[in-house]
Amino acid sequence: MRKPPVSSVKQWFMEFDSDLVKVEWDGNDYWRVKPKGQRAQYFYGESAWMDARRTAADIDFNAWSVAS
Repeated sequence: MRKPPVSSVKQWFMEFDSDLVKVEWDGNDYWRVKPKGQRAQYFYGESAWMDARRTAADIDFNAWSVAS
């Protein structure tokens, strides 16, 4: 099965938001980490939620404590 394009995501749900980073997901398999002032990073698949949390926690450790 092929990975769907990010452009197919119609709505993002907020998971974490701080002055440093924003973490959102589409309700399925895509996660987006947006560091303030930088390009967003996208994660897809089975481990995407953990990869997104790790990336966000490297920027703002408080992102790690968000329950998923």
